[in-house]
Amino acid sequence: MRSYYTDPYTVNFEAAVLELFQREGKSVVVLDKSFFYPTSGGQEHDTGFINGVAVVDVVEENDNILHILAGEIPKGKVNCEIDWKRRFGNMQQHTGQHILSAAFENLFDIQTVSSRLGESVGTIDLSRQPTSEELEAAVAQANKIVQENREVVIHFADQSNVNSFKLRKPPKVEGTVRIIEVKDFDFSPCGGTHCTHTSEIGVILTGNIEKIKGSLTRIEFYCGNRAIAYYYRLHHSARESARLLSTFPEEMSIAIERMKNQLQEKDGKIKELSERILKSVCENLKPKLEQSSESFKVVDLNDDVASAEELRFVASSLAREVKTSFAFHRSEGNICQMNLNLMVDDKQASNILIELRNDFNAKGGGRNGFYSLSFGNSYLANVLELLKKKFQNV
Repeated sequence: MRSYYTDPYTVNFEAAVLELFQREGKSVVVLDKSFFYPTSGGQEHDTGFINGVAVVDVVEENDNILHILAGEIPKGKVNCEIDWKRRFGNMQQHTGQHILSAAFENLFDIQTVSSRLGESVGTIDLSRQPTSEELEAAVAQANKIVQENREVVIHFADQSNVNSFKLRKPPKVEGTVRIIEVKDFDFSPCGGTHCTHTSEIGVILTGNIEKIKGSLTRIEFYCGNRAIAYYYRLHHSARESARLLSTFPEEMSIAIERMKNQLQEKDGKIKELSERILKSVCENLKPKLEQSSESFKVVDLNDDVASAEELRFVASSLAREVKTSFAFHRSEGNICQMNLNLMVDDKQASNILIELRNDFNAKGGGRNGFYSLSFGNSYLANVLELLKKKFQNV
């Protein structure tokens, strides 16, 4: 039986080296006993030191605990030290996860499909998305269980009596099953490290919520010291944001809503002014296109438009009003954006588009002779040369 199954609080111990070998350039040690927890069940491994050499990973292999070290150690007796801050953080996080998952299931029959306990944040994947009210109620019940300082008890059961426990989920192992009981609240089969009383968790907070595959919803959660660290990150962010908005943290939502409305109003005015400017550009270009003797007109609009959207607005507006073939273009970085109006039959237009794609890797498309394309700036002269040749005899 693993030592951490019944004693997660021992972090300093002596052991004897049974095996010592190299793997992928790192020393690997097997001890005659170990309290180090290996990565499993969604919980990350312990770190610490063996004879002063850092333990960077712990894995289980063929029923052995392998300690991967940052350096070498001699055979014989060794002193071992587990990083208590990381271990205790994992204990708080794992016990808190059991309680939070049980709260969702007990209150709203929302099951936890899977969970992960990261170094700073944990996640649970729920069978459906809880409402805001359900989330608030589940977190409130979870913290009530924490505050009641309920005992966390470890049970071991075999196939003859495992069904006597009201398990929240079926065990994934055969034979002896380790069961974590949060007194009068939850029974879960689990091989991780846990607190012995719920008050050690301190507090449970939730973070981001996102929809994932199907109907599953992923919720971030923080427990104990990690919850405190998360709170201070949020507090610092809120305080700095409030300072930038010249308001109080508790009034930020009002300030942001006001700013949002102001920006929408300004965006509307900017759009209106932009359309006036672009219509003026169209009015100036229209007579030049109509009076031109060229069968194909090329216009550089770098000084007149500021985006591919504005380029298309001008080109499509004029394509509806004039019966002239033209190419309007602008540059953005190393990319040339071009709108083509081809006054030829569909087959000819299609052939021209195929050549542009094949010869110059042009991207984009369109229909009825009007196309929006982009290609490397270095091809611009060649593209224009090809297009002019196509219209020499039109």
